[in-house]
Amino acid sequence: MDAHFANVQNHIYSRLKTAWGISNDIDYDCYGRVYRNKKDSQYVAELYTGNGEYRDIYWDDKKAAISWFGTGSTISFDVKNKIPVHLVFFVNLKKLKPNIQHRADEEVRMDVQKLFGKSLHGFAFESVELWLENVLKEYPGSRRDKSLTAVDMEPVHCFRINLSLIYGLTNNCVIY
Repeated sequence: MDAHFANVQNHIYSRLKTAWGISNDIDYDCYGRVYRNKKDSQYVAELYTGNGEYRDIYWDDKKAAISWFGTGSTISFDVKNKIPVHLVFFVNLKKLKPNIQHRADEEVRMDVQKLFGKSLHGFAFESVELWLENVLKEYPGSRRDKSLTAVDMEPVHCFRINLSLIYGLTNNCVIY
């Protein structure tokens, strides 16, 4: 499953950097899958950094954008596995769309939606969600952070793309 995340992560990273006019590897952090971990009796989104270590990955006002993938808790199976996936974005609209005079949230979301179309690398587009409480609904502990209180006020925008990933079993899996 993680190979699917890596493929689409690389694809969207290069395409969105171009669409948004980002010419360096500093202004946009495009992470792979994060984990829903319990911290202080609430769930938060954390990136696995190796050696049993995790770290929070939320809005950094020095960036133009960050994005990361999360998964649902149920993998359904018919002929292949299917899992709900969400792709979360925190963006600075003024850094991504400096020439647009109005709030450019719709333009930024459309850039992402255009990349996916109906599907991309096994990910099928389902819907878009807005507002911090919806974007981070699986991670209620993440919203306790004071730096996230203004993540949907100009120039910052947060949103998530809901997807589903359908993937087959690999030769490494044993079926009894």
